[in-house]
Amino acid sequence: MDSTDLDIEYLEENRDVDGLVRLLKDKDYLNRKEAARALKKVGDERAVDALIDSLKYKSWHSDYIVLNDVRDFSAEALGKIGDERAVPYLIESLEEDPDEEVRLKAAWALGEIGSPEAVDTLIVALGDDDWSVRRTAANALGMIADQRAVPYLIKALNDSDWQVRKFAAVSLGRMKDEKAIPILLEAMEDEDADVRWKAMLALAKFGERAVKPLIKTLQNENWSVRARAAEVIGKIGGEDALNALIGVFVGNTRDNNRHVRGRAAEALGRIGDERALEALRYAQKDEYLFVKDKAEIAIHKILKKHAKTRILNFDNGEVSFDYSDHWEIISTSDAKKVVRGLYENNSITLSLNRNTNVAEVSSEEFAEMLKDVFIVQGSEILDERYFEKYGMDVYEVYGENHDVAPTSILIVSFKKDDLLYYMWFVGDPTAFEEASEDIEIMVDSFYIYG
Repeated sequence: MDSTDLDIEYLEENRDVDGLVRLLKDKDYLNRKEAARALKKVGDERAVDALIDSLKYKSWHSDYIVLNDVRDFSAEALGKIGDERAVPYLIESLEEDPDEEVRLKAAWALGEIGSPEAVDTLIVALGDDDWSVRRTAANALGMIADQRAVPYLIKALNDSDWQVRKFAAVSLGRMKDEKAIPILLEAMEDEDADVRWKAMLALAKFGERAVKPLIKTLQNENWSVRARAAEVIGKIGGEDALNALIGVFVGNTRDNNRHVRGRAAEALGRIGDERALEALRYAQKDEYLFVKDKAEIAIHKILKKHAKTRILNFDNGEVSFDYSDHWEIISTSDAKKVVRGLYENNSITLSLNRNTNVAEVSSEEFAEMLKDVFIVQGSEILDERYFEKYGMDVYEVYGENHDVAPTSILIVSFKKDDLLYYMWFVGDPTAFEEASEDIEIMVDSFYIYG
């Protein structure tokens, strides 16, 4: 590592914006790159003007590949800072920069800043030659949530790339324009499982406005579409939803497919209305084990919902936390405690992990290590936050993994002096929604003695 590398590391650690800005104009292009990268981490508005200047593409840049990284990092830094002065220049980069990574980061930054001024350019970017730029533009439009983008996002649901379709669905869910409901229903038949999942979640965000179209979808010829419709209806709930799902089991609307009946039973359990018990007890006599199991779990959830929840406490003399009786604690061979949620198929677990002699490692630094684990595992980080309580530094990282099936991951680290614990929740996204209150109880009550 040469002296300049050490200088940049020092300047970054000490948040020396002036020093980094000077290096952003250095004759050595590698130093410019590292300065832009450091400013991305520092995220200080004092660097906005210099970052805008380093973002601008000049034709001679094509002779020096490293300058692509300078513009790339500059765009990302401007998005992190969030200063609207950068918007016109980010628009220019998205429209004109020849490097797809720079265009991608410009689109991302425009979404982070959230200026309606960027909408027209982001709409045009939905037609970019590079799929990653189209994907990022679709997501950015959802973050800005300007209704002008709705017809173009609807069109993007037919994009050749599944990630573009996925983020178009996510954005349409954020914007909740009823014109998107029919096309999102169609997207529930997409060839990609992740797109189908995001379309389903998007429809759930429309609430009761989507229930009637979804009920009609229960008559679709494709059983997998009917099954997903039942799942979304259960997420939304309400009187019409309850009656439609009960109808899956009885009368002339009874569905002849076991997967649809199973998902409908699961959805009735999610709604939690006692009026569904008769239909679910009927489903317990179904000829297929899949339906029987779903009905039994749903009945258990409804009865538990209407019974008083008990709050239990785990305390080993070093840490303590509360948890509801929806969960049970299991000891493992390596002394790690695993808390298992009593949800469908035990589909969410919490492992409690302990680290000692970490006085020199901050909770934030530990979170950076955990985020690296996310990246190595191919998971996407969706949210993170830092706070303090009871003398502990607390850092939360939430994300999803879609390599095999949609999986939610929440890691919460608690640091006090030289002791660090982290709670690692992993499970089905639907179970995460159902367990949200229980997870909040555990995180909020966690305490390290000392």
